[in-house]
Amino acid sequence: MPKIACINDISGYGRCSLTTAIAVLSVLGVQPCPVPTAVLSKHTGFSEYVFTDLTDQLGAYLRDWNVLSFDGIYTGFLGSHDQISVVEEFICTHRRQEKPPTVIIDTVMGDAGALYATYTPQMCEAMRQLVRLADVITPNITEACFLTDTEYHGESISTAEAEMLVQKLLDLGCGAAVITGIRRDEILCNFGMNRDGLFFDAEQRTKRVFSGTGDLFASVLSGCLVQGAPLPESIQIAGEFTAYVTQRTLEQNTPPHEGVVFEPYLTELCNLMLGGNEK
Repeated sequence: MPKIACINDISGYGRCSLTTAIAVLSVLGVQPCPVPTAVLSKHTGFSEYVFTDLTDQLGAYLRDWNVLSFDGIYTGFLGSHDQISVVEEFICTHRRQEKPPTVIIDTVMGDAGALYATYTPQMCEAMRQLVRLADVITPNITEACFLTDTEYHGESISTAEAEMLVQKLLDLGCGAAVITGIRRDEILCNFGMNRDGLFFDAEQRTKRVFSGTGDLFASVLSGCLVQGAPLPESIQIAGEFTAYVTQRTLEQNTPPHEGVVFEPYLTELCNLMLGGNEK
């Protein structure tokens, strides 16, 4: 059974980060091995929450895993410069193994044109160094702009702008880049590129924005890739499932900060994966 080291925070309430990744990867037939970078009572989209930083424990935790092997390493929220450095060391160590893991980095840095309050210029530079070790990165438009020193012009960028931005991301050294959340009227697009070409996934967009969709997309993508699905197919499955459950969540009138209601529809994810494997 494939194993993924999942390096991310865990929020007790609100569907995101490790709570999403563990459920999604398990359904896709992948063993999620969690590495908590922080513990939150609720995710940061809520006005109040209790936050416990686990930076001091992270180094020993990951060094204990250097004798293990993983099929994938999937990183999400990294809360400090020191955490990025520790994760970089962990990835480099496992890349030297006989069968190196597939590395997926979800660059959780900011949104809507701004960095998160916890992010510093030093951390931005460290993340630019980290992504060079990735097989695939999944930034949103804001994160792609900060990583490449590109001026942010909103979420509705043209295909030419998306192609230019994703090429800049590849120039950082990653194997492939998928820019998520490009808005086109009623359509939401995910734009990917690797050495084989461009890959474009377009889905129906809901007017309400829900927390945790980026975590859901990256978790599905990671599971598909580690199970051997090609990048274009993995992008399509992740985009289609995220759009499907977002629409179901809207119909249930779920508060946006509670995240997308994906749990009742995990069977649909299995069907998408099986359908892709049969092609």
